[in-house]
Amino acid sequence: MVDNQILIETIIIIGITIILSTIFKNYRSVISIIPAVFFLIESRIRHRSWVGIGFNVKDILINIRENWYMVIFVGIILPLLIFFIGKQFVPEFITHVKSRLPLNVNSIIAALIAIAIGTFLEEIIFRGFIQERLSWFIGTPIAIIIASILFAFIHISKGSFKIVAFDLIGIFIDSIFFGIVFSKTNNIFASWIVHYMSDITALLCLLFLV
Repeated sequence: MVDNQILIETIIIIGITIILSTIFKNYRSVISIIPAVFFLIESRIRHRSWVGIGFNVKDILINIRENWYMVIFVGIILPLLIFFIGKQFVPEFITHVKSRLPLNVNSIIAALIAIAIGTFLEEIIFRGFIQERLSWFIGTPIAIIIASILFAFIHISKGSFKIVAFDLIGIFIDSIFFGIVFSKTNNIFASWIVHYMSDITALLCLLFLV
């Protein structure tokens, strides 16, 4: 039986992060790191192994090979679908996405590094911490949905309802699939690779298909 203290800790950290992100919107990206810091410190205090918390370097290639269809669909096909649907039916969506990105999409190297770091932190927070911990108490499917709702929340930015709604729906769907990859592999590196591929595909669309 999992200690209920862990659930209480998880809810408190999520609550603090949401409240601070709502109050200090300009610092949302920095505030969102709180769960990652707590997760890493708490894991050391409770003497959980790196593999046990999802940092499984050894099995990365095995995980990717066993889930190659998910890697291709989530990392390449899905972001292309979202991009072209948005471009076709919500043209302003492209400008909206560019405006909310905390990086210069025209600086390729800087963008690649920023995306690598950002997506890795997001996987630690939303899959390694939130999804994994919640799954112990409410099951994996519901945990994936809650983690994905929170994932979409941190990406909210100003814009018309139609544009923001389309953007958040796409982000939510992406997160659902990232969560499925993590649940199938229990490996943050596996879900991170898929997440990184997805963001790189989206970046290439913004650079060359607009």
